[in-house]
Amino acid sequence: MKKHWLSLIIAIAVIVAGCGIFYYFVIFLPQVNLEKSKQNEQAFIFSKKMDCEKLTDSIKKEIEKDNNNPFALSIENFEMIFYSPKENACIYATYRLTTTGSSQGEHEYFVYNALTKSKITSFKFPSQWQDYKNFLYDYSNGEIRL
Repeated sequence: MKKHWLSLIIAIAVIVAGCGIFYYFVIFLPQVNLEKSKQNEQAFIFSKKMDCEKLTDSIKKEIEKDNNNPFALSIENFEMIFYSPKENACIYATYRLTTTGSSQGEHEYFVYNALTKSKITSFKFPSQWQDYKNFLYDYSNGEIRL
């Protein structure tokens, strides 16, 4: 009879240990790894945002230099810079007023890759204002809302 109880206790202990091992490897450990992965991704994105912010002064100086040209037909203003996970690059936006023969002038938003200084796209204002807002929202991974 004592052997029977001992066997039952050992069987219960093995089942409990098996459940504990199953929980640890199948449920707990993947959750911990997922959380670490999210933290690493957030730290990576934060460092990229900081790197982008460091480019702001040089971009503004370049724009000001172009604006100071007495023969310039447009005035451009720096709007913002942000890290785009979609492009894995720093992107900045400017607002340009082109002074042409018309009294109103043309208003346009330009979006550039900060590293290459190449134009990604542009949007006429006011006709493409919503497209511009959608672009910023999409490329900033939902962080920029105008």
